[in-house]
Amino acid sequence: MVDRKRAMEEAIHSGEMEGAYVSAEFREDADEYVQGDISIEELMRRTKRRWQVKREVAANV
Repeated sequence: MVDRKRAMEEAIHSGEMEGAYVSAEFREDADEYVQGDISIEELMRRTKRRWQVKREVAANV
């Protein structure tokens, strides 16, 4: 779990340094991944699904 935690901390930090917004929802999913409750594939599916919904909403505005 330490490797997962470090990987997530580094990924979030890197994204923030690049100016990316890291949502509370992603942080919650990342915590589930770190704890071993979900796989990296599930983390990716959730993230992609969340962004797809936001794109669809933005397109309808």
